[in-house]
Amino acid sequence: MEILSELVKRFRTGIDYNTREKYSYDWGALSPQILKHRKLPDAVVWLDNKEQVKEFIELQSDYHFRIVERGRGTNTLGGAMPVKDESIVVLPTMSDFKIEGGVLSASPGTEFSQLDLSLIPVYPTSYATATIGGYVGGGSLGIGSLKYGAMWDNITKVEVITPKGDFLLEGEDVKKVAQSAGTVGIITRIWMKLVKKEEVKIKEFKVSTLKEAIDVALNNVDEAEMITIRNNKMASEISSLKGEDTNWGKWNVFIGSRDEGKEISSKDIVTTFAGSYFTLVNREKTSYMSIDLDVYSLESLEGSDYMVECDFARSSGRLFSHTYILGYTEEPKIDGKTFNLHSFRINDRVEEDRL
Repeated sequence: MEILSELVKRFRTGIDYNTREKYSYDWGALSPQILKHRKLPDAVVWLDNKEQVKEFIELQSDYHFRIVERGRGTNTLGGAMPVKDESIVVLPTMSDFKIEGGVLSASPGTEFSQLDLSLIPVYPTSYATATIGGYVGGGSLGIGSLKYGAMWDNITKVEVITPKGDFLLEGEDVKKVAQSAGTVGIITRIWMKLVKKEEVKIKEFKVSTLKEAIDVALNNVDEAEMITIRNNKMASEISSLKGEDTNWGKWNVFIGSRDEGKEISSKDIVTTFAGSYFTLVNREKTSYMSIDLDVYSLESLEGSDYMVECDFARSSGRLFSHTYILGYTEEPKIDGKTFNLHSFRINDRVEEDRL
């Protein structure tokens, strides 16, 4: 193919089978419904600077191949997985960053592990390996979302290169590229406002009803940096993952705040939000789904016989529960906004006002 020879000539490019196979997966392979769409890319390309990104986009305009933008492949929704033939996986490798005036300016390949997380308002549970570009392109919520909002609430500017030109998006326009899984263009720089977090500790409350759990959560919501509600089944499974043996209540509330409590560990962090279902499903291959619910409608989950996790979060100032349901035989019918964990299609989870 002529395009392959052009790619090899101009960029660091892998066209051997092993490389193409390796980069044909992301963590979305956890879902059989997503995995069945996987295709082998024609090539994998590493772009080392903004000039190469521009040249690559110009080449795409000439040859019309499909681009699959990728960070570290920790997206659990297939966003970095080729699902069409004649695709090229592209990895922007730039990883420089600087902090000025309380704002982080970073290139897309910057890993969260390179940053001082006490300054980052919200970051993914896969922070140990994830890149900031991958998070902006494929993420949404994460650690800090209760107090500071979704990822796009904290991004002030994004520089993106598209076939129609270079754009610097600011304010509400950031949402045009956030969570777009690379379909808008290739991100070349990100600006995020920083905060100064104090040390957070965890308090645990064991209660008998979901209404009690909701009341405990809402009584602490203004001061808390994280709130998670789990039923007994979910709390027991998460404890097992962490090597703990705890006698949990019927419903359990975990509140992360600056008050007294136990020291928060990395295991506490990575087993919330997507980390909760990903670690459990990866071990047990159980059924799973996610739905966004109004906090006051959570009581409808009382009496459920499956695993339940409710992670409180905010997006554009709105408080809600990003809720995970695991271990069901038949998918439950719950009135809320489904966040489809078994589809690579962006429209199956992006908020309607952003479509």
